Formats: sequence, C-alpha cells, structure tokens
Amino acid sequence: MSNVLTYLITARRCEVEELQRLSRTCQMVLTVGQLIHCLQQERGLSNIYLGSGGQRDAAARQARVANSQAAAAEFQDWLHSIEQDNALSNGARLYTRIAFALHALAGLPRLREEISALRCSPTESYERFKTVVGALLALVFEAADVAVDAQISRLLVALFNLMQGKEFAGRERAAGAAAFATGKITREQEQSIEYQIEMQEQALRRFESFAEDVRAPWQALQAGLPLAELERLRRKLLTSHERGLDAEMADAWYQCCSARIDGLHQIEIHLAQFVQARCQAKITELQQELDDQDQLFSQQDRLDPLAGFSAPLDQQALADGVGSHLAHSIVDMLRSQSERLQNLTAELATVRDSLEERKLIERAKGVLMMKQGLNEEAAYRLLRKHAMNQNRRIAEVAQAILSLTEILPEA
Repeated sequence: MSNVLTYLITARRCEVEELQRLSRTCQMVLTVGQLIHCLQQERGLSNIYLGSGGQRDAAARQARVANSQAAAAEFQDWLHSIEQDNALSNGARLYTRIAFALHALAGLPRLREEISALRCSPTESYERFKTVVGALLALVFEAADVAVDAQISRLLVALFNLMQGKEFAGRERAAGAAAFATGKITREQEQSIEYQIEMQEQALRRFESFAEDVRAPWQALQAGLPLAELERLRRKLLTSHERGLDAEMADAWYQCCSARIDGLHQIEIHLAQFVQARCQAKITELQQELDDQDQLFSQQDRLDPLAGFSAPLDQQALADGVGSHLAHSIVDMLRSQSERLQNLTAELATVRDSLEERKLIERAKGVLMMKQGLNEEAAYRLLRKHAMNQNRRIAEVAQAILSLTEILPEA
C-alpha cells in the first residue's frame, strides 16, 4: 500500500503546484486588465485630440498616456517576478503570448509621437491601439484556455468575455469620439460602430452565462449605468450622417461611454480578485487533504513498512483492525480521486466549448479578411449572413469555411 499512497500524495502535490501556478496566472490577468483599461482610456482621448486637429483634450490625453506608462511598468515588474522559473500554467503557450504582447507594446512610443505631431489619422490610431489591446486580451484568453480547475476556468472564461465586451465598448467610444470631434460620420464608420455594439452585447451575454458567482454586483452595476443617455447619444451618432454632428458633444459622448466602461472595469477587478481568492481557497483545501494523506502514509509505515511489497490489498488488515481501516481509507481516496478527476474533465470540456467556438470564428474571420480583402466588421457580417441564410450557428459556418480554405478565391 505504500506505493499506492506515494502516488496519490504525489498526484495531490502536483495539483497544489498547478493551482499555485494558476494563482500567479490570475495575478497576470489582473495586471493586464489594468493596462488594457488605461490603454482604452488613452485611445479614446487620442481620437478626440486627433479628430479636433489637436484643439481638444491635449492635457487630458497626456495624463492618460502617463497612466498607461505606469500600468505598463507594473506589467513589466510582474514579468520580472516570474521570469526566473516556469511560474505559469502551461507556460509555453502563455510565454509565447507574452512575447507577442511585448512586441505590440514596443510600438506605442512611436504611435504616441505621431499622435502628438498630428501625423496619424483617428482611424489609424484606432487600428493600432486595437492591435495592442488585442495582443493583451489574447493573454487573458490563453489563461482561461489552459486553466486546469473547472470552477476557475469558468470564472476566467467569464472574465475574458467581460474584458472582451469592455474592449468593444472602448472601440465604440473611440470611434464615436472621433466622429463627434470631426463633426461628421461616414457610412463605414456607422457600420463599424454598429458592429462594436453588437459584439459587446454578445460578449456580455456570454459573461453573464458564466458569471453566476458575481451576479449580484453585476446586477447592481447595471442598475446604476447611464444606459438611457448612452442610447440617446448613439441615436444622434448613427442617424446624423446627412446633417452632421455637433462637435461640442465629443466630450459628453466620451464621458458617458467612460462611465459605463469604468463600471465594467470595477466588475472586472472584483471578478479577478474573486478568482485569485478561489485559487487560494482551493490550494488551502488541497494542502489540508495532502497533510491528511501524509499522516495516513506515516501511520501505514509505522504499522508495516514492507506491507506494500509483501502482501496484496485484501491481506493488509492487521489483527487489531487498524490495518483494515487504513486499507479502506486508501481505497476510498482512490475512488474519490478518480470520480473527482472524471467530473473535472467533463466540466472543463463544457467550459472550453465556448472557447473553441471563439477560436473557430476568429480564424474564419481571418481567412475571409485575407482571402476576400475584407475588414474585421465586414468579415463577421458575411459569416452572420451565411449563418442566417443556412439556419446554422456562426461557429458551424466558420468551421465549414476553414474546411474549404484551400479553394477560396484570393482577393
């Protein structure tokens, strides 16, 4: 029985170590979330500054730049704290994503110089910020995809969708700010904003489906958001392409969108901290079970150090009955561990289905953008149109497109 206990204890220690790595990964998510939020704020004010020809919000933009730089420094400090060892869950994939994120962040100083000198259009600024934030969001997606605990994986999926929804809200804010600041909106800009609205609503619905643990604060937030004012400003924005926009409303638009986005960020922080707390609680729980198993192992050794090598399981009981009790305890632990792992596998499969669907859709959009010369919004609209015409889910259409990639015509 000593061998059985040895491997049970080793398995449990591996779980504890994996949860410790996952806890550090959750800290990364919290740090990255703050950086994303700062960049979203900077992006919005940069578009007002550019759209107004440098006449509006120059000082406010510089303050946001400083906030972004401080958040980026905090992210770098976090990276230095874990670079000496393999401290993250499934480190190879996450470290690759970190490399892409750092490459994207390295382009920010040049972008900021171009914005300050008005050598960059609002559209170009929007796209370049979108690339940086997208690289950071990919880190959060990867963290959710590699989590080995079902409950924590669900929470990370919820957190990713919340952050994704907030990013689409941030894109809407930036695009609308540029339109108000310039006093006009093109049909292409309208379609882009409509896409951002649709995608943020989808992401927030997915968040709600995985976020039962934070439902109360989420509902409280919803009740306090300026949604009616946002809808009023959206109508002005999306129905004014013929008569033009009031440039003085740029700040009102930015402030209204920001109030909503800041509220989403508070839920994001709350959820990220909750995930960390759940990690620590599970580590404590597993450590207690590990201590109990260590005690059982010591008791087994005191009874008969050679028992595991000298007799089969059904002959382990000693005359006083203590050995029989130990044998039953070990069998119970084996059964419990097996059932728990089976349940964990099933729960993780359910959670990851949503991540796999997103991967399919993103890859299919990429194929359409490359092969058909479409932008992101047009590629998604094409996917949705085919799904509606065929009465199929978008993920199913995405899978079909990926299967036929080789015969799609070039742009």
